[in-house]
Amino acid sequence: MTEVTPMAEFLDKLKVRIDKGLTTVNVKSKEIIERQKIRLHLSEIEAERKMVFQELGKLTYKQYQVSGGVPDFTVGQASVTADPPGLDRWEESVLDVLGSISEGELPGILFEDTAKQFKVTAKTLCEEVEKHLPDSEKKGQNLQWLGRVLGKFKLAAKKVSKRIDGERETVYVFDKQKTRSILEGVKTAGGSGVKPEKTGKDTGGGAPDKDPILAACAKLADIDSKIEKLKKQMKKIGEKV
Repeated sequence: MTEVTPMAEFLDKLKVRIDKGLTTVNVKSKEIIERQKIRLHLSEIEAERKMVFQELGKLTYKQYQVSGGVPDFTVGQASVTADPPGLDRWEESVLDVLGSISEGELPGILFEDTAKQFKVTAKTLCEEVEKHLPDSEKKGQNLQWLGRVLGKFKLAAKKVSKRIDGERETVYVFDKQKTRSILEGVKTAGGSGVKPEKTGKDTGGGAPDKDPILAACAKLADIDSKIEKLKKQMKKIGEKV
């Protein structure tokens, strides 16, 4: 039987301790590397979320400007405005005046007139509409009311602010062909506030692309889901989030 010397026993114990120490270091190193990978991935996704959120804000504001400040909700391929279907006398008068302008009448009220577009101040358009209303239908309609009607039927291409004779005024820009097309569509539909329209550009395969706002919302939801999963992973390895 071989006698174990004190030195040999010491060296064996030292070796075991070193092995344990190396194992612990390896485990800790792996945990640190894993934490760093998750942190990096999380910061990248959060940065992407910020960019998508900013883009969503721009798209929403752009739609708000085009709609004249009227909330618009897209369901399937039908655009439904917040107003109920049907036309009142005020709406009829707005559409009648725009119909006359798009056909080349009332040139004197226009701020600017070209082959493809016409521009008119909100104040002038509102005054012209009121001329077509009987006194019994004049209920204090104002420029905001006019904006709601234009937004409901998506008539104005955009609105801009101009300084005219020293005063700041809102100017609506209309595309002539689009205006005639919309007015004809409203007439055919009997004044319905629901008008079929594509929610995106046709890709050639027959199905339109997603609406940009809906696409951005879907992307945000996907990013939030990824962030939640990463945070759960960090909690599992004892990392505070």
